[in-house]
Amino acid sequence: MPITLPPLTRRQFLSRSLIGGAGLLLGSCARLPAGRRADPHTWALLSDTHIAADRAKVARNIAMAAHLEAVVRDVLAQPVAPAAAIVNGDLAYNTGESTDYATFAALIAPLRAAALPLHLALGNHDHRERFWTALADDATARRPLADRQVARVAAERANWFILDSLDQTNKTPGRFGEAQLAWLARELDAHTDRPALVVTHHNPTTDPTKVSIIDEAALYAVLQPRRQVKAHLFGHSHVWSVKTDATGLHRINLPATAYVFDAAQPAGWVIAQLAPRGVKLHLRCVDPTRKDHGEVKELTWRV
Repeated sequence: MPITLPPLTRRQFLSRSLIGGAGLLLGSCARLPAGRRADPHTWALLSDTHIAADRAKVARNIAMAAHLEAVVRDVLAQPVAPAAAIVNGDLAYNTGESTDYATFAALIAPLRAAALPLHLALGNHDHRERFWTALADDATARRPLADRQVARVAAERANWFILDSLDQTNKTPGRFGEAQLAWLARELDAHTDRPALVVTHHNPTTDPTKVSIIDEAALYAVLQPRRQVKAHLFGHSHVWSVKTDATGLHRINLPATAYVFDAAQPAGWVIAQLAPRGVKLHLRCVDPTRKDHGEVKELTWRV
């Protein structure tokens, strides 16, 4: 099922773009610049795209499709091409309609045409079954859990673990459940050869008056004692933030690609450059005039 969308051929891209109305993305932006090669240690990280069926849909004064188009162009324009991209949930605008996913698929087609595999997670504004059905023809990865969207993606310098925190569509809190956390524990214990980076849509919270992940304590009971787990990456809050907890585990809150709740926050995406003992995170803003555009945070893995 579609945890991973493989690259598209040029013919497939042209066909899908014309059907999906992505004409503005045709041409040079659908290919890697001449001489540019993908770096196996570089990853593109997106979150909270909130794409509606209608490309002209505006929420919080933001045209979400236009933001994703800008991010796609920026990913393709980078001098170092990423090996793959992760889109971390809330792919759809509100209730995860099949037509939302059709528009989303058309908007990300240029990345696939540029030979970038895409790994997709689900958030609380997604609908699991409609997502699976909408992208079924592109499925390349089997589902380790029948009722959840999870995967381990191996890279040379890390194992990425992509989890499914969707509990109820259009309901705020997330939940993993015992079966998914047991799967994660088994997979982490079976793959201790390189750093583990765990990706979830929902964010942890230290505010006792708010609940973001219903079983957050159970998740961290899996993550914190396993020292090969170096970072927890998440979205949901539409905030760009990097913190480190008392155990040395990095908590990386990815910015939203779509809109923000606080004007002080950037909308955009992140370049992750994996190193043997850490990672460099480069913030890319949809608005390149922001003072934090291009900000770099360098993290060292706990031992």
